[in-house]
Amino acid sequence: MPHVSVQVIAPVLTDFFHCMHCEQLFEQAGIGRQIHQEVLDQYPEGTKQEVDRLANWLFDLALRYGDQIHIRVVDPQSLEGFFKSVRYWVRRYPTLIVDSREKVVGWDQTALDAVLQARLASR
Repeated sequence: MPHVSVQVIAPVLTDFFHCMHCEQLFEQAGIGRQIHQEVLDQYPEGTKQEVDRLANWLFDLALRYGDQIHIRVVDPQSLEGFFKSVRYWVRRYPTLIVDSREKVVGWDQTALDAVLQARLASR
């Protein structure tokens, strides 16, 4: 049975990596994790809490639906995320696009479950 696709358009914490040689050098010097943690610590606390909330919600979805759904997170700050935001008229985050057809905006788990159940029943 094919899976239901769930694209999640929501901001994520972004950390850039250096070239492989620099990353290896940082790790050998014992400062690699510190450098990346400093970047992540610069995000506002509210943003980090929203990302944690989203991660917990998506883990719960994955546990409940298993391989019936395929979840993909897209950062709206990326080029792909920008185009998806324009295509689906995304104005609030998170926005979940189910099978490239139905849009669920915000944290309404009941609405998302209803859409997922309907999509799964139609297969």
